[in-house]
Amino acid sequence: MRIILYLGKGGVGKTTVSASTATAIARSGKRVLIMSTDVAHSLADAFGVELSSTPVEVEKNLFAMEVNILAEIRENWTELYSYFSSILMHDGTNEIVAEELAIVPGMEEMISLRYIWKAAKSGKYDAVVVDAAPTGETMRLLGMPESYGWYSEKIGGWHSKAIGFAAPLLSRFMPKKNIFKLMPEVNEHMKELHGMLQDKSITTFRVVLNPENMVIKEALRVQTYLNLFGYKLDAAVVNKVLPSNSSDPYLQALIDQQAKYLRVIDNCFYPVPIFRAMQSSKEVISTDRLYDLSQELFSGRNPMEVLYSNDKTQTLEKINGKYVLSLYLPNVEVDKLAVNIKGDELLVDINNFRKSIVLPNVLVGRKTEGADFEQGTLNITFAN
Repeated sequence: MRIILYLGKGGVGKTTVSASTATAIARSGKRVLIMSTDVAHSLADAFGVELSSTPVEVEKNLFAMEVNILAEIRENWTELYSYFSSILMHDGTNEIVAEELAIVPGMEEMISLRYIWKAAKSGKYDAVVVDAAPTGETMRLLGMPESYGWYSEKIGGWHSKAIGFAAPLLSRFMPKKNIFKLMPEVNEHMKELHGMLQDKSITTFRVVLNPENMVIKEALRVQTYLNLFGYKLDAAVVNKVLPSNSSDPYLQALIDQQAKYLRVIDNCFYPVPIFRAMQSSKEVISTDRLYDLSQELFSGRNPMEVLYSNDKTQTLEKINGKYVLSLYLPNVEVDKLAVNIKGDELLVDINNFRKSIVLPNVLVGRKTEGADFEQGTLNITFAN
């Protein structure tokens, strides 16, 4: 079983690359499901077929679906949705606003993860390819399996206390079925999925980018964030590469600019494999054209394979009698990095993203003596 997630900035061609990968896997004789978790779906356009939240067979062995978050909430999360909206309306919020606000933070990510988990556990597919949303939304999605335990514990604890103190007052707002009792079950599913996402023999992540300055920076952030969560980047796909030369001065200037950024990409992502696709003069639509793109991209390699598997994300060593926790954070912007310890947790902040690392028992209660950043690795030294 393989799970392959394609990430990157909006507009770089994630959907096309994801669809071409899925088509190649299907035509190799393996059953594959490709799903889009991006609200702005374009997977149906790539295949030229109508898609929904139920898998549709595009061709032999190739199934596709587009996750409709709002429809899923209305259909399968009605009790939770109704519960919070009823409380909001009781507090004076009008009905339309209450319905919008009742989408609990994290619910969208939970639903997308639930689809990935169900597809992986169904036994129907040899591979699941995910055409993910732009970087920010996807990082929240990938952080959800870890944070859901905390999330369910806090809400469940709040619910228990509220019921204990004010059962008569709250009873008329409660759904007949206690949805809070379902949270531990969902938590177990999240834990199982988290294990699958961190198992590098099952799940790998691939970043899609174009040879442009802002896009490259976004892709480098993706690599850093993946390492924060202990996930595996096994390839970088450079899309929309121009020909090597042109007789047209304007086009040649663009080619020269791309050449500079292609060197940057080679340097920054090494030793992760880098695959390139040329700028097409026509839209890449239909499975035949998508398959042709996959052959250009992977040059005979099987896109279902783990394409790179040789790095470390986190290590703990004892050096000169002191413990050193090392976090592999390639391309991190050091001026935007902050590290703090709270109880038994190490909090690593980069921009607006936070990774909570539960410290091993041997480090709990120890103070940090310092930190240094060297060759893409953050080393934190703990006192004896």
